[in-house]
This record gives sequence, structure tokens and C-alpha cells, in this order.
Amino acid sequence: MGSLKYEISQRCKALMQSGNSAGGKHTSQRSWKIYMNAAIKYGEWCKRNYKCRHFEDCRKHIQDYANWLEQQGKSASTIHSYMAGVCRIYGISLSEIRKPRRVVSANTRSRGVKAVDKRRDASREASPRLFDFASVVGCRRTEYARLRGNDLVRDESGYLCVRIRRGKGGKYQEQRILPGDELLVRSYFDGSEEPVFDRAELANKIDLHHLRAVLAQRAYQYYADRLRSEPGYREQLELEIKARWRTHNKRRWDQHEFAGIYKLRGSSRKLAQRLGRPVEYDRLAVMAVSVFHLSHWRNDVTVSNYLLAY
Repeated sequence: MGSLKYEISQRCKALMQSGNSAGGKHTSQRSWKIYMNAAIKYGEWCKRNYKCRHFEDCRKHIQDYANWLEQQGKSASTIHSYMAGVCRIYGISLSEIRKPRRVVSANTRSRGVKAVDKRRDASREASPRLFDFASVVGCRRTEYARLRGNDLVRDESGYLCVRIRRGKGGKYQEQRILPGDELLVRSYFDGSEEPVFDRAELANKIDLHHLRAVLAQRAYQYYADRLRSEPGYREQLELEIKARWRTHNKRRWDQHEFAGIYKLRGSSRKLAQRLGRPVEYDRLAVMAVSVFHLSHWRNDVTVSNYLLAY
């Protein structure tokens, strides 16, 4: 690779330092690293197939690369991830690239049984404290690594939460704890600045994303049951979501995202039917899961990536 790899890495570093991101959206260093690795792999492919030597030599082959990835049998989601990095570094819109359309039923992350699940370091025994905590909190691995003994807080509505000082995209978030899980969560925090987990507890292949999805499904059931059985709880929950929205989200409040029923269609509906899952969801309950437990702030992501996970 030589100079080509150097040019790509320098271009990425320059973009990161200048904060050159679409719409001024903050991009974490971790995301930039992923983008850079994807672009370097693309550069290696260009040099191998087109004898490219410099950064700009590769620009005209981006669509060819997407086609090649499809020919290699890569999933639509994998192709999207690879091309997102390439397009970001080269400053072009991902929408300009022809690639397979992603569908929920084709998602593979943390779904079904995989070879890695059979590894000894992927079971609860690999890190019991982490496994049990992740089952009731639902964070990401890097977020667990940053937790300190004083990161147990109350949110704007008075609920017990685990504080994530710097989550995905560098965002601050508070993971609300469901009733019944509070005693377990409290046992992990001693009020100090010491890490909650040491490196050895985090060095494993436990599928934390799967545990996050299972928690999301349990949280949805909790909110949906209360909305069905408790008069006045719908108004209370909406007020709580609005309070968090005002504090932590810059998006405009859209009442349509919170009212009525979220109905699955197409491949998503077929997947839910195959799994014996609901094909309709209470929008307010879904948004409560998204806001308080996932910090995604979007119903579609919550349903497709978490409530339909298996």
C-alpha cells in the first residue's frame, strides 16, 4: 500500500479534526476509526485490481467496489457498513451508490445461533458480573468500560438510572432501570470514581447486543402492560418522555411518533409472524423503550433492531 494507505489515513484524520461531518452531526473517534479502516480496505482493493497509487485514483471505482462486495455474497447490511466508510472519506452521498436494499428480516447481528456462541468465553461463566448487569441495564461494551462507581443517578422524573457520560457518538445518556432490577443494579455502585468493571471482566465474547435486545423486549412489555391496565398512565408516560426529550434531544417533537399503533409490514411482518411476535406495537411504549433504555429516539430502529431480534 505505501503512500496510498498513508494518504487515506491522513485524509480521514484531517476530516476528523476539522469536524467535517454531514449536517454538522458529531462523529465519535471510534466511528472515524471504522470509516478509516473501511476506506483503507477499499484502497487495498483498488491497488490490487486497478493498480491505483493515490487517494484520488480510487474515487472512480467506488461503485465497482459495491458491486464486487455483492458478488462476494456480502449481506446488504455489511455492504452498507463498508460503503458508508468509503463514501464518508471520499465525501460523496451514500445514496449515489447502487447497492442491495437492507430489510429487517435479513439482519443477522445477534440473531440465531452462531459459532461464536459456542465459545467458552461467550457464556455467562466468562464474566458473571458483566452478564447479569448487562441483562438489566442494556449498554454497549465501551459504555460498560467507562462506568464509574458514582454513575448511579436519578433522572428528571426521579427514576433510578445508570449514567453514561459518553455513549455512542459521544452523547450523554441515562439508562432507566426497570422496577425489580434496582436492587441488583445498586450493588454495583459504591459512589467512587473507580471503574465498575475491570479489564478482565470485559475481555470476552458475550453477546451484549443480544442482552440489550432482550432487555428492550422486556421493557416494552412492561410499558405496554401498564398502558393497558392503568388509567392515566398514558398521559404520565408521555409527560416523562417529553421531559427527557426537552433535556437531551434536539429533534422537534412530533406527536405522530407517539400516538396510535406501529404496524409491521412486508418482510418485517413475516418475520414477526414466523417468530410468534406481535405484528402491532403501541407507539408510546416503543418510544419509551427507545428513549429511556436504548437512547435511539426512533421507533423504527427500536422495532427492527431490538423488538424483532431473536
